[in-house]
Order: sequence, then C-alpha cells, then structure tokens
Amino acid sequence: MITREQTILLVSDDAALCTAARLRLEALEQGIRVSAVSNVEAARLVLEEASPSVILFEETSMPPRANSANEKTRRLDDAVSSLAAHAPVVVIGGAEHQPSLSALVAAGAADYVERTRACLPVALDLVEKRLRQSKILSDSASSALDAGSEDFGEVLRHELNNPLTGILGNAELLLAEIRRKSDNRLPEGGQQRVETIAALAVRLRETVRRLSQEWEARRNPVPLP
Repeated sequence: MITREQTILLVSDDAALCTAARLRLEALEQGIRVSAVSNVEAARLVLEEASPSVILFEETSMPPRANSANEKTRRLDDAVSSLAAHAPVVVIGGAEHQPSLSALVAAGAADYVERTRACLPVALDLVEKRLRQSKILSDSASSALDAGSEDFGEVLRHELNNPLTGILGNAELLLAEIRRKSDNRLPEGGQQRVETIAALAVRLRETVRRLSQEWEARRNPVPLP
C-alpha cells in the first residue's frame, strides 16, 4: 500500500492564525504538509499545481471590495464553491453568512465555523476529522486496487456519493422553485445553487479522474529502469 502525503491549504491573511494552525497540524503525524496563502487568488494558483486533502478558509482573506452585505455573501459563496471543487473546505466566517453555504455543508463539501475567540480549535478539529476521512478513503482505495475490482467499486461508491447527492439535491430544489414561480427565471439564490452544482460536478469529475489514474497505474505499472 502506498502512503501518500496529506496537504492542508490555509487561506487566511491572519499570520497568528496561520502560525497556530501550522504548529498544531504539523504536530499530528508524519506525512502532513501545511501550505498557507493570504487570499483566494493565491489559493487558486496553488490549486492549479497541487491537490490538498482539506482547505481551511477564513472569510477575512477576501479583499474588501463588496459594496453591500448581499454582495459580500455572494462573493463568499463564489469563493467557497470554487475551492470546494478541489477539496473539502472548513470555513471560518460570520454567522450571517452561514445560511448561504448550507447547500455545500449539507452535501458534505464544506463545514462552517462561526468566527469567535474560540473558533480556531473547533475549526482545526474539523480539519483533523476531514484528514482522517481522506486517509481512510485513500487507504481503502489503495487496498481495493490491490485486492481487485469488487472492493474498488465499493470505494468508488463512497467517494462519489457526497458530491453526487449535493448535485441532485441542489438541482431538485432549484427546479422545484422555478416550477413554483412559473416565470422561467432563476429564483432568488438560484445562481448560487447553480454555482454549487458546478463546483460539485467538477469535484466529481476530478475524483473519477484521480481514481481512474490510480487504477490504470496499478494495471499497467511503469517498469523500473
């Protein structure tokens, strides 16, 4: 079985928070790597090159360009949705924004921690939980690939279930609201549901691609020189 390094991406402009998070997470065990960036744009550049196991995202890392509370909520939704396409996201933010991310939380793509003085330990507990889940799935996938296709199918089902449930749930809610209004227009909050569906669909595609690559690599190993 191959033991893979787990990477945690911290997205925060709070240096003290990043330092405290890094100290705790890197002390967990060997094979944990913590990478930190100060804003969403930098995080997206990192995600083009790396695939973290979990992302810890602080709301204040977004630049203050919003002209209203609704616009700030929409921009937070956009940012978290785009990050959730790559890995589960643990969000630290204001209580007023939590309802707008409920679809991602319900789909298992994100966790939300209200920002308080004691929020960091709670958020880090969730990060550790996500790491354990990721490791279990990764180890199970490796074992299944070694054992054969029947076990691999079970792992595949577990890996795809959460994003697929989120896609179907959001699509059904959106369609029900459109039919209720009967005007063929997106209802309030509809754009966010579409963005959530898109983010989860990308995550689903990336999961299939990763597992397919692992399967092909096991079936056709590259011979040693």
